[in-house]
Amino acid sequence: LNRIEPKTLQLKYLGLILDSRWTFRAYFHNLVPRLLGVAGALSRLLPNVGGPDQVTRRLYTGVVRSMALHGAPVWGQSLAVGVAKLLQRPQRTIAVRVIRGYRTISFEAACV
Repeated sequence: LNRIEPKTLQLKYLGLILDSRWTFRAYFHNLVPRLLGVAGALSRLLPNVGGPDQVTRRLYTGVVRSMALHGAPVWGQSLAVGVAKLLQRPQRTIAVRVIRGYRTISFEAACV
């Protein structure tokens, strides 16, 4: 059986991509590469050895967090498990930079 999913209508409003089913999948698929880009740019500013102090690192983390949580009151209730998994990659990337860790650190260890 081939299950054909009907097309959903999408509307971009105040930076959020709203669809007719309120799943926000398109929004998160566009958000994750942007977050990874910002985290990558910050990683060049925040080397593991030396670099800014902990206060500055937390400030940069707040920038990425505010980008990630934009519109959270709207999409928070409909956050699916699969979409939450998408957000773990940028969260881990910025957490590794804050703790001055290396890329071999797991998600759980970086976010503790």
